[in-house]
Amino acid sequence: MFIRQRYLPRRTFLRGAGISLGLPLLDAMIPALAAEKSTAAAPVRRLGFIIYPLGVDQERWRPKGEGASFQWSEALEPLSPFRSKLIVISGLSSDPDRTKAGFHDRALASFLTGVELCRGKIHVGISVDQLAAQTLCEDTPFTSLELSTEDHFGGSGPSVGPVFKTATTPLPFEYNPRRVFERLFGEGGRIDPVASGARDAADRSSLDSVTGRIAELKLRLGAGDRRKLDEYVESIRDVERRIQVASSKRPADLPNMSRPAGVPDSWPDHVKLMFDLQTLAVQADLTRVWTFMYTRESTTINYPHLGISMGHHELSHHNFEKEKLDALAKINVSQSRLFAYFLGKLDSIKEGNSTLLDHSLLLYGSNLSVPTSHSQRDLPIVVAGGGSARIAGGRYLKFPGDETPLTNLYLTMLDKVGVPTEKFGDSTGPLNRLEV
Repeated sequence: MFIRQRYLPRRTFLRGAGISLGLPLLDAMIPALAAEKSTAAAPVRRLGFIIYPLGVDQERWRPKGEGASFQWSEALEPLSPFRSKLIVISGLSSDPDRTKAGFHDRALASFLTGVELCRGKIHVGISVDQLAAQTLCEDTPFTSLELSTEDHFGGSGPSVGPVFKTATTPLPFEYNPRRVFERLFGEGGRIDPVASGARDAADRSSLDSVTGRIAELKLRLGAGDRRKLDEYVESIRDVERRIQVASSKRPADLPNMSRPAGVPDSWPDHVKLMFDLQTLAVQADLTRVWTFMYTRESTTINYPHLGISMGHHELSHHNFEKEKLDALAKINVSQSRLFAYFLGKLDSIKEGNSTLLDHSLLLYGSNLSVPTSHSQRDLPIVVAGGGSARIAGGRYLKFPGDETPLTNLYLTMLDKVGVPTEKFGDSTGPLNRLEV
């Protein structure tokens, strides 16, 4: 590909052998963006959902106080550097039919849909991310991304996930970073096994085939854009290197070599790698809607880095035993620390006069509040980002009781990203307190 025009179109790709490299927003694209009717009215808006299963220790999750003067709780303190760009919310529920007992499938299926799961068959409703994707991702290579660190349908546990393209079509989640990388940067979004195999055999980077095109492009960019492009390319190389290291390892303590090539041994490293891939995807505008679930529902994963040997699912059914609650609280802190890592990545990348975080709206929360009773009421929720400067952060909002549907928040978030919706799931009206 040869660049011969003064300004670059927003959707510029550098193509090589089996790779299609989308570019971040460069200053050289701004005049082209201004000339495009579809993007002149507002900056790019993005919507992300970061879900962690099995709830929280509520006493150590809830902040103290309310409004702008709230004090951080133990579980949320790692998010304190981003206070001005997030809202902590309690009192919302995802429990469409309160006559029914709680269970994992039910909580997972209704979290993003606001629709009660029909037992014995998959029939829920379109999830909020997929509704947004219909509008936000009309022109992106990927309609949405669904990522995790575990196979959602492997082993015991729920038979559905949280994302539904239609009422009867749950979407699968990808947990192998290598496959995510190759999907994002493969030609046309397809993995080319021949090109991938050739690179592996020669121990070459995917970027090697477009090195010349990158150098040619840089000749036509200003100093700021060259620096931005260098940082973006180096981020891709770093992610690829880490995936290659993970691919070459085989943990001796795992039976039957069950972790696939490309999956790091350490769960926190796995999460960070998946967050880095999400950052690259939104930076290159490959998608504007994504969902990342830390682990599958009912996960049996343990956390040796926290000194926890008991499986997450087992300790979450704590029956209010102190030892298990203490372990759950440690996990909640670690989860927040990892989310803070992602916020930092997004906030460090400039886009126009703001950052990727400012142009994104993220929901971070769990589909359960008190896991020992499978409660879907008074859920632990954080909204982060700027939503293109359409939310006012730095506050803790408490809604009385547990009668306000979580879908009311979704109505407001959809409106903030330019997808106004009158009714969604069990919603009763928008949640307008996200603004000043």
